[in-house]
Amino acid sequence: MKNFASFNLDECSLSNELWPNFINKIGIIKAKLAVSQSLDLQRMQGSNSTLPVLILETCGTALVDSKAVQNYIGLSYLGQGMVLIFSSKSKAIQLLRDN
Repeated sequence: MKNFASFNLDECSLSNELWPNFINKIGIIKAKLAVSQSLDLQRMQGSNSTLPVLILETCGTALVDSKAVQNYIGLSYLGQGMVLIFSSKSKAIQLLRDN
């Protein structure tokens, strides 16, 4: 069973603080595990037109249309290993590249 939740990118602000705050809250090992799980979802159920999303409040993962993210953020290329971090509480997003 798949659950779908939606969020409007236009309601979100861009942030550079989501990832560091997330690490401070749960620790680097758990934070990296959450990113890894998002990337696993992309590999298992995603496509070239999707980008994995890590939802900070629940450590949940989802897939979002990469074109919508490209248009909102203004980047012309979103590659493998990239995760969009989303905070529903602060209505903010941050793009993270996994190393």
